[in-house]
Amino acid sequence: MIGVEHDDKYAVQEVFQLLKVPWEWYTPTSTYDVIITQNGHISEGCDVIDLTDNDLIEKIANTLNEGLPRGRIPICEEYLDALRQQLKHFPPLIEIPPVPWGYTYSLALTHDVDVTSVRERSVPSVLYAAYNCFRQRRFHEGAGIVLAKLGLAKDPWDLFETWRVLEEEHQVKSTFYFLPRNGYAGIGSPEIRAGYYSIDDVPIEELAAGGWEVGVHGIDNWTDKASADAERMSLLKGVKLKVGTRVHWLHFDEGTWQILDDAGYEYDSTFGYNEDVGFRAGTLQVYQPRGVERLLELPLHIQDISLFGRHCWLTTEEGCKQVDCLNLNDDEAYRTCSEILDQALRYGGVVTVLWHSDCLAAPRDWGNVYTSIISRARSDNAWITRAIDIVDWFRMRRNVRLSYLRTEGGLTITVAGLESARSLPPLRVRVHVDPERIQHIDAEYVCGGGYVDIRSEREQVNVIWA
Repeated sequence: MIGVEHDDKYAVQEVFQLLKVPWEWYTPTSTYDVIITQNGHISEGCDVIDLTDNDLIEKIANTLNEGLPRGRIPICEEYLDALRQQLKHFPPLIEIPPVPWGYTYSLALTHDVDVTSVRERSVPSVLYAAYNCFRQRRFHEGAGIVLAKLGLAKDPWDLFETWRVLEEEHQVKSTFYFLPRNGYAGIGSPEIRAGYYSIDDVPIEELAAGGWEVGVHGIDNWTDKASADAERMSLLKGVKLKVGTRVHWLHFDEGTWQILDDAGYEYDSTFGYNEDVGFRAGTLQVYQPRGVERLLELPLHIQDISLFGRHCWLTTEEGCKQVDCLNLNDDEAYRTCSEILDQALRYGGVVTVLWHSDCLAAPRDWGNVYTSIISRARSDNAWITRAIDIVDWFRMRRNVRLSYLRTEGGLTITVAGLESARSLPPLRVRVHVDPERIQHIDAEYVCGGGYVDIRSEREQVNVIWA
């Protein structure tokens, strides 16, 4: 057992949810394999990991909640691994990695629905889109946009059926976040932020019935509980569903998580970059922010506009301001996304992808990179699914309690609180031991470099080693 002595209760509890190893709060009367201490005053004679000069636990907690300015490295995973490597000096080390059994990592596919048709957009915005098509020498598509605005051609931005066909071809399902209000930009936001479709006119019921997830693309739900309640209920229409959210333009402040938690949202997926890709939260894992009771954060890692766009809008203390995006071509964008997927292949966890619903059509036409990401993840044997599935899996992992008992010649491992979830892949238990020592495990298992992974579908598993 690991004993922990630290002043920040939240930081310890959250770090050990991410690391998911057996631990308890340090008491002087108990015996431990190793003690992790913040203050360095544990009595001599104990095996100790002293955080006094390098408090990895506090660093992780601060990064999760405060974020990083720009970062392509999941620094929290590096901190967790540094702690893991220290703990391996005091065997046995047993953990539940953030990787479902049978997969290498997870990929959450999501779409923000800002635009549903050409006809809903203003004449200047339609003409600007057509102009961009003409700049690309795509005269037919540009003319089609103008004609659709006039009601003389098929609407090229009505893409829900296109998304359905594309994702069924790739055997995946995704999440769509819908704007709850028509023609409203939100408190303190410029008019350009407003969407111009009614939530009553989009195929929410059809998408849900087909297996896609629907959520709230928040306008003011990040500012106060009344708005958060109203926007969540606009989606439900009297039906009880788990509702997640991503705030439009990624608006966010220090009180947002608490507001969303109080309003009953299942999760948020706003914490990411508008102008870049990478790890704003420093992690590949779903986590619980400080001060909330149930809400989980599914961090955002890859966004299409960040990759391809020239400009985007950021929320600052002085209001909204325009900043430069990466402005990459398809090849550059895919290489950048692959670097993010490489990190997931190394550490496990989830990569969350945002592809706006209108980006399968001109002038953007960014669908090739989206499908390339899916193909790369499938070749990696990733679990590719909706945001809510990823959140549910991580919540299942958070809810179990891992412990072990040394026996003659091995271990009895207990995963308490394990619930059967037919729609979710099982957890895995990782035992850091030389696989050549293993004589028998009474469950399905696979061997890795210096560890054994055990399929976890029942409460107890026995491991016998030489």
